[in-house]
Amino acid sequence: NVTVVEDLDCHDALAQMTQFIDKVDKIYLTIDLDVLPVWEMPAVSAPAALGVPLIQVLRLIEPVCRSGKLQAADLVEFNPRFDEDGAAARVAARLGWQIAHWWR
Repeated sequence: NVTVVEDLDCHDALAQMTQFIDKVDKIYLTIDLDVLPVWEMPAVSAPAALGVPLIQVLRLIEPVCRSGKLQAADLVEFNPRFDEDGAAARVAARLGWQIAHWWR
């Protein structure tokens, strides 16, 4: 039971996320960092030309984290070899921090 929404189909993603949260008892959140656009996250093996901007990802995961249904979360795909100035590490760290902050 996995739900996948492509980047071009994110126009109504918040409403879809809310409906999804209402239907399930427990949520495991995994964020593949290559969902972010290459200009925000170049430190992945398959950078996204379009992607979903960090601010939109944050708006989508906030209700998940605050739902009381989140059981586990992870971030995957960060590759420090492709992070020339540390900016991508800061993006990943902010995302991880935000999940932990909302998931109390």
